[in-house]
Amino acid sequence: MSQLPSQCDQPGPASGNQSGVSSALTKLLALFRTTNDPARQQAIAKAYVPILRPILIPASVYYIYVTWEHWQTQTGLILAIYCFISATTAVSYYLFRRYLLGNERVTLGQLELVNLAINLLIYINVLSYLLVYNEQARYIYFVLMAVIFSITGATLRVVLFSVFLSLTTLYFLAWSLPDERLAEYVSICVATAFASISMSALLRSAILRQIDARLLADDLTAKAQRLADTDMLTGIPNRRAIFQKIDDLISERRPFWMGIFDLDGFKAINDVYGHILGDNLLCAIVERVGNLDLPDTTFGRIGGDEFVVIVQGTLCEEEIRRFGTSVIDAISRPYPIDHMALSVGVSAGLSHFPAMGSTGAQLYEKADYALFKAKAQLGGQCFLFDTAEDAEMKQAIAIERALREGNLETELYLLFQPQFSPRQQRVVGFEALARWHSPKLGLVRPDQFIRAAERSGHIRRVSTILFKQGLKRLAEWPPDISLSFNLSGQDISDRSFILSLLGQIMRSGISPSRIEFEITETAVMTDIETSKTLLEELRASGCKIALDDFGSGYSSFEYLDQLPLDKVKIDRSFIRKVSHNTKTREIVAGIIGLCSKLDLRCVLEGVETRDEMNILAELQPDLIQGYLYGRPMPAEAALQVIRDQDSRLGDGSVPHAQSA
Repeated sequence: MSQLPSQCDQPGPASGNQSGVSSALTKLLALFRTTNDPARQQAIAKAYVPILRPILIPASVYYIYVTWEHWQTQTGLILAIYCFISATTAVSYYLFRRYLLGNERVTLGQLELVNLAINLLIYINVLSYLLVYNEQARYIYFVLMAVIFSITGATLRVVLFSVFLSLTTLYFLAWSLPDERLAEYVSICVATAFASISMSALLRSAILRQIDARLLADDLTAKAQRLADTDMLTGIPNRRAIFQKIDDLISERRPFWMGIFDLDGFKAINDVYGHILGDNLLCAIVERVGNLDLPDTTFGRIGGDEFVVIVQGTLCEEEIRRFGTSVIDAISRPYPIDHMALSVGVSAGLSHFPAMGSTGAQLYEKADYALFKAKAQLGGQCFLFDTAEDAEMKQAIAIERALREGNLETELYLLFQPQFSPRQQRVVGFEALARWHSPKLGLVRPDQFIRAAERSGHIRRVSTILFKQGLKRLAEWPPDISLSFNLSGQDISDRSFILSLLGQIMRSGISPSRIEFEITETAVMTDIETSKTLLEELRASGCKIALDDFGSGYSSFEYLDQLPLDKVKIDRSFIRKVSHNTKTREIVAGIIGLCSKLDLRCVLEGVETRDEMNILAELQPDLIQGYLYGRPMPAEAALQVIRDQDSRLGDGSVPHAQSA
């Protein structure tokens, strides 16, 4: 049977009141409890300094006046004691203010000592006077002191000690008074104590609320700052944080190396396996670099597959080169991800502060230029910027700026050089050669602006504009005339770009078999597997693939086996020697024969004189390209060559080579 609560179990009014008083006291004491949080302690000190500081100069002036008043009214030993106390107080207040002004990082403990010293000096001045002149009218000073101490007290210890000291002294001074007067002063002490503690609690509550709000705002700001400075994928410093670090080191004049590490072949992994796996690979790369022993080093990500390393200290060039090579070797090892062993290459370019630049922008430009040199040399290498290349780099930067700011649709154009068939005695195609006339720089050499476009990321835009122009001209030619178009290394490593070229061909209505894409050995050797895959897609669409500058690289014959080729263009360096070098002539003959057996067309580049052609004719070349049969010419001139050829062949006449 359930029992009803008895009357004794019910909380009475007295116990409820006790609970309320206890709760109020707990809350009151909590306001005065000294926090253990260093940040909150510092914030409290920072909040109370402006409360203490303004009263110190008026108080110092007041005690100077008190010193003067003592000088006028006192004599003998009393004069010396009073003047010493009041003058010491005036000077101390001035020095306290100087200390609080000059020290922005005053701790709470230091502020407590200053606070206590200020209170004790006031107390000593009043007490010393009343010990000699026991004027009852001036007892009120202790009440005023208690109020002042409660307002200016930074901590509970200071407030309680100061208020207790002043009111206890008032009580003892009033002890000798009649009981009625003593009772009045006791009432005054009690009322003052409650009023002082209450005022201090109210003020402290308001200050602490502001402090907590500011600390919360600071914490949120710090978190936002960390997010703003952190790469969200990998958790390492991002571009903003890295360049802020560089600026800080430069402002402190501390020497360091800045290195840019760029992944080779990462884009192909992204395209083939998807961005999720690519993101996992980036995280694995960052984790591996983080496990290396790299003291005084900051590693950050500034772009998709581009990282920056800041190495502080005075490492010499040989040491930093070994450092860069060790990072490259670590990153280049395979990564086991999703039951696959993925591999990427990496190239690096480094610059030094202050030897190679005085600003972050200069250091980045020079490291980026060194990186471009490294990637141009097969990749997988670490290059340091060479100060001897400063003029070359400035020229490259000027070209990049003109590419970025120029109207490339109108400034870029093509010239066309004929490819002549000795067997058919006619021009069977043209190679499209890029040209650029900049309003700022004038006519820029193709090798210069192509390199600058590759380095600055403008090459796809350049290739797209030129290919569009080439298709327009090809549409004007007869169906038996083909067009050869050069692709850069970046072009043939970008699947989306290759697909965009195929899209242009489909929209033009031109047969893909009339279009030939020329590549070089250096363009494919950075990532041959990706290049091979994309070239196979081009060839599957009906386009032809030609290997340019055959024989100028390191392993040309290997590419004959690995790449889906239709044509080989023998480098002009061989052609120049055929008239006086028997070995070279035999090499050229061997390549022509090899191409015939592999069912590859073969072009001899750079044929300029009739003597060269007479010697080469014995080798039965397939196609000839050079000044002998036509210099690079505008589209209108190329069209006229075709018309003249059609007219001549219709008459049965034999074409004549141009004079070299």
